Amino acid sequence: VGPGFENVGVWSTAVDHAVGSGTPEFEGATCTTRGCDLNAKGFNSIVETLTEYDQESMQLAFDIVEGLPGFVLSARSHWQVVALTDSTSTMNVTSTVQMKPFLGSLMGGAFKRNANRIIPTILEDLKVYAETGDVSESKRKRMEVLAKK
Repeated sequence: VGPGFENVGVWSTAVDHAVGSGTPEFEGATCTTRGCDLNAKGFNSIVETLTEYDQESMQLAFDIVEGLPGFVLSARSHWQVVALTDSTSTMNVTSTVQMKPFLGSLMGGAFKRNANRIIPTILEDLKVYAETGDVSESKRKRMEVLAKK
């Protein structure tokens, strides 16, 4: 997740392609921003900027700085790997989204449902990739669809 921040498109079903850019601002990071072409309802592409990165504590945070729907004012995500034993861990993900008052109340429910649908897939994709080095079945199927285009 950390050292491969810009490689999310390799393993995540939700991201068709990602590219990192910018001189890293945090020790151990490989870039400052990443651009992602998405496979997510309501989104085409986004740009994210790292706002926190700590390899030792296995956590990072990023803001989506471009590509948000018009009713979203800001979006931030914080990811942390927490070791449970020497051979197991869990991933804690916290996403914070601030919406415009009126439009957010109209569109926020659909936005939340979409996020609640896709986040479990992303976490399963990451689990499979971290444990095996291979992509999940979901990502493999998405790659087949993209190859036919």
